[in-house]
Amino acid sequence: MVMVPRKRPGKPVKRAAPGPVTVASKRRVPASRRKRPAGRPGAPRVPRVSRGRGARRGLHVLLAAYLAGACVVLAVVFLAFPNRSGGPPAPGGRTWDYQLETVALQGRGALNAYARGATRATAWLARGSIERQRDVHRLNLLEYLAGEPAATATTRWLGVHRLALEGGTIALLVGLAAYGVLRRPAGREWLVAILVLLALTAVVTRPLSASRLAGRAGVAVPNLVLAGAVQGDPTQELRGGSQQVQEALAGRYWTAFVAEPLSRLQTGTGVLSSAPPARKAGVLGYLRGRVGAVNDWAIGRHGIERAVISTLAVVYVLPIALLLCTLAMLATCAQALLYLLCLAGPVAVALAVEPRWRRGVLRLWLAPLGGAVLLLSVAALASFMVVRGAELLHASDDYAGLLLAGSAWPLLGGALLARRMVRRRRATRHRPIVVRGGAA
Repeated sequence: MVMVPRKRPGKPVKRAAPGPVTVASKRRVPASRRKRPAGRPGAPRVPRVSRGRGARRGLHVLLAAYLAGACVVLAVVFLAFPNRSGGPPAPGGRTWDYQLETVALQGRGALNAYARGATRATAWLARGSIERQRDVHRLNLLEYLAGEPAATATTRWLGVHRLALEGGTIALLVGLAAYGVLRRPAGREWLVAILVLLALTAVVTRPLSASRLAGRAGVAVPNLVLAGAVQGDPTQELRGGSQQVQEALAGRYWTAFVAEPLSRLQTGTGVLSSAPPARKAGVLGYLRGRVGAVNDWAIGRHGIERAVISTLAVVYVLPIALLLCTLAMLATCAQALLYLLCLAGPVAVALAVEPRWRRGVLRLWLAPLGGAVLLLSVAALASFMVVRGAELLHASDDYAGLLLAGSAWPLLGGALLARRMVRRRRATRHRPIVVRGGAA
């Protein structure tokens, strides 16, 4: 209820002065100047994420999911078909020199037995890492174990059901074309369906060619990266094609981490490390007949020295071999993913004809394809750098041994003396100064 004052007789009623008239503007206020409603008190504040960062994060998650799926497929295929029987041998399966090496040590006793086991473990680690890297550069494991046998089986099945498949494909094409011409739909789904059917027909009717082309893509990438890395190598020591460069790298790696320790275990020196594997037995027999110290090493009279040398050898090669095997496994998974995406390439290109589906094709096929190529390139380059770094590390070790030969004890004594002087100086610096009445 509003109280209205009564009018006194003979006195006018006071009215409020008119204020400024406000006219509503019809201009649109920019979005940046609009006042946003305040959130509810106590409600959690959602952080704003930029569109580009979210898209990149989504691409990383998608690539990781694709890579995990390729790893699962590869693991299932490897468990189901561990070796390919009844087919042609793997490409590039020529025997290299390190495969002819015989790792054998004579001698009795626990120390010689330990040295023999450690040496075999060293050779096994080095040989396994070389073989994994060699497989990356010569074949696509998924295509070799499952792709090509499946393509061969598909070819036989197509030969049996050829007439029925041709009739069904022609009927589908005619039906889709008639639907698009007669009904004239607004979208291009009918055209996309025709293109997808043609792409599937091209892949299914030529399964061996499609499988081999998709597999070669995964092998060509690491070989190109290796060729580029060799051209950029400052030492310029490696020449030839991809197979020659890989064989040279494998030979150096084997010589540095297996042949030289084995030569020291057999002769006490590294004289056998540079000899061809087929002639090492003859060279060792000749040295044993001429030099008595070599014969003592060969028959196992230096068990303690052998145990120390073999232990250091296996500790030396272990981290390098594990790193090379990890990079090879990552490259193999990237090759499997690249193989599957290349097989799906014709269908993805057909789906990209529809403008509404191009963004999905770009995100679900083209971006993971580029990520797989990039990952495979990085793994191949990292493997090359690891092998070269291991060679340089071993060469620096040999050079330091050459410089310090005959000077190990003086150097150790000088290091201990310097350490003692540094400790004494630090103790003198922090020693309290005693004055009359207390310590300052």
